[in-house]
Amino acid sequence: MNSKEQKRLATTRELMENAKEQTDLSSELEQDLENVGLQRRMKQVELESKFLKNQNDELL
Repeated sequence: MNSKEQKRLATTRELMENAKEQTDLSSELEQDLENVGLQRRMKQVELESKFLKNQNDELL
């Protein structure tokens, strides 16, 4: 294998590693966004529950 082929192989390996890292980061970001959405929904349900409890207490 000559110098040019070795350099091309090294560049290809580096590009493949970078692509793998980007894919991993994209997956992590997607999971983080899903978690934030779930946390937001849980907070909304909690606030709705408190509101309904207060309304129920006022009716009694």
